[in-house]
Amino acid sequence: MINQTNSSLTLSLENKSVELVIPSKHTPSGNLSLSSLDNYPLGEIRHATVYVFEANEKNQHDPVSLLRNALSELLVYYYPLSGKLVRRKRDRKFQLVCNSEGVPFVVASANYDLRSLNYIENFVDEVALRLVPDIEVNCESEIGYHPLAVQVTKFPCGGFTIGTALLHAVCDGFGAARFMHSLAELAGGKSKPSAVPVWERERLVRKIDNEPARVPAGVGARGNLLATSPYMSSSDLVTEIISIKDENIKMLKDALVKEGEIPKESFTTYEILSACIWKSRSRALNLDLDKITVLCIVVGIRHVLNPPLPEGYYGNSIIDVFIELTTRELHESSISDIAKLVKKAKKKIYDKSYVEEVLTNMERMIKEDVKFDEVLDGLLFMTDIRNLAVFGSMDFGWKESVNIRGLMFQESAKNLGMILGPSKLDVMEDGVRVVITLPRCAMVKFKQELDAMMLMHLRPRF
Repeated sequence: MINQTNSSLTLSLENKSVELVIPSKHTPSGNLSLSSLDNYPLGEIRHATVYVFEANEKNQHDPVSLLRNALSELLVYYYPLSGKLVRRKRDRKFQLVCNSEGVPFVVASANYDLRSLNYIENFVDEVALRLVPDIEVNCESEIGYHPLAVQVTKFPCGGFTIGTALLHAVCDGFGAARFMHSLAELAGGKSKPSAVPVWERERLVRKIDNEPARVPAGVGARGNLLATSPYMSSSDLVTEIISIKDENIKMLKDALVKEGEIPKESFTTYEILSACIWKSRSRALNLDLDKITVLCIVVGIRHVLNPPLPEGYYGNSIIDVFIELTTRELHESSISDIAKLVKKAKKKIYDKSYVEEVLTNMERMIKEDVKFDEVLDGLLFMTDIRNLAVFGSMDFGWKESVNIRGLMFQESAKNLGMILGPSKLDVMEDGVRVVITLPRCAMVKFKQELDAMMLMHLRPRF
């Protein structure tokens, strides 16, 4: 495993300027409603991604002007993102005010070459977030706020980074990745994106009924049942990037086959790592043994809907499926047992009635203005953003990005585990990277636990 450490160099930015990039052509005006999934009470968080590009001496174009122009052209298709997101007072639902005000576009210059900074790989999220524009999230603002912002940071070596911040209420990780690939297409000379975006949020809107809201996994009304940790109140948090080789994952799969007498390759990488990370995190945090710990599985539904969502749909098309165990039950379960629970949870999306119930319950939660406990130590969201590269090339004149960093803002980092694809900077060609944030005093224990599992030290006591 290769763990993230703080860089010995300090990343500082100069000449930071901000402008609003508007669509290059006239676009529709008015208000757009969002879907039931877009209005999820936990959806008011931000995506943050940094794409790192090396210098290309053969390319004499200025990446800033190229990307600025491409963004302006792309906003003709993604025109809602150039408006403002507001929350209506009458029903607490989001709407996008399409006014073509523009997308904040930040240009900055850094102090060191990308190579000396190891292409941002060794910076903790708190530092790397300087390469991402800040979105001021204020759901009570009457004038709303920008759902998208873009930052281009130039480095003395001629390389640059593209940092994006997107509100989860407007699109999920799949939609955010689609947007970035479309931006690269237009910057590379295409006249329009290969997948023309569509709004169609009404496809995922459901009517409210008279049933009470079902709060996920007891983190609301039953929040006192959720396990707590003696460490999570610490403000001394550390983020680690842990690289796991593909061969280690395969070895772990083989171990699970022997343990559970199940067909080979019956578990996905996501299922195995979710099980390992949930258990390792629980032990590292010393959660209350007889209270509940919760794993949230983030599952896409765009392919199971009938008819399926259009290719260009960029709204939220994921639902959260929760698994509850007492901490004691989690500790006493084998990794294969936990992975089976993850697999079973994922399969729920193939039940049409289950998906309909989730969508309807979103409306109930919105109507009742459901609040979640501030102390959510025992809750872990596991997300997989390896889809950032599923749409093909992002070479628009500087070859492919040498590194892609999915970053976590402070408001969600403590409860989120993220799976990324391998870095091009890493010696391993396959495998994954796991990003996790924990109190410093718990991180050492977490890595020890995870190491033991990766080394196939699996016993029934796990």
